[in-house]
Amino acid sequence: MARKIITASAKNPRAWVDAIAAKREEIAVAYAAALRETTGKIIQAGRSDIRAAGPGFSHAQWVSGLKARFEGLEGRQTSPNAKAIIFHRYSIAGVFEHGAHIAGKPLLWIPTTRRAPWPSKSGKKLVYANLRGQPVLFDAADPSRQRKPLYIGVPSVDIPKKFHIFQIAKIYAAKLKTVFPKYLQD
Repeated sequence: MARKIITASAKNPRAWVDAIAAKREEIAVAYAAALRETTGKIIQAGRSDIRAAGPGFSHAQWVSGLKARFEGLEGRQTSPNAKAIIFHRYSIAGVFEHGAHIAGKPLLWIPTTRRAPWPSKSGKKLVYANLRGQPVLFDAADPSRQRKPLYIGVPSVDIPKKFHIFQIAKIYAAKLKTVFPKYLQD
């Protein structure tokens, strides 16, 4: 079979180049279709992984924030070098993909209520105290003796890995070669 191709190309090199160019476009179109299908599966599995990460990640913004965009698939010309870029709308999502160690300078102030502003932007005069060896910040204007601390100071925090999007992408990317042939026409 290889000898026929070589012999045909030696007799008519222009026809051989045209045949290769036509096949190149068919391969690029098949690759684009396989890439889109595989990317869709990665997004679907990744969103399930985010939903399973815990109570703080099950709401729609975290789940639907995992997205993809394509480069090299625009217009009629499909590039054989096309690629899918999978990303999350929230830039902080990488912290939950890899885990992180965050150190304070000298302390990291953690709010005791949801959606509390940074201590410097709270607009309140804050009072520092140590309760049983734990540094805390109180609102200086609060006259109650039963007041609760607004912030707790810690030297550092470790955020554990919650997402597994990279592992999911590697698994599905390895399966791309099995998806590709179904889109390649004879």
